[in-house]
Amino acid sequence: MKHWPMERVAEIAIQDMDPHSLLVESAISRCEKLRRVLELEAWIQEAQDSPILTRATERWQAEREQLMVELALRH
Repeated sequence: MKHWPMERVAEIAIQDMDPHSLLVESAISRCEKLRRVLELEAWIQEAQDSPILTRATERWQAEREQLMVELALRH
């Protein structure tokens, strides 16, 4: 059994999808990112008064900013 690199497997899977499936996958991905942004925002708000969570909050803010860029909500 031949093992394919993950990128190649994804490439083949995308080629076999119809355009409507790609739109659905794109919409699902966007919704998942938006859900994660909201989750991170809630965690950041809750952790504001906790010095113990300072490092975690910094990571959450960085992840949130990256997702916002990917969603084109920040430039």
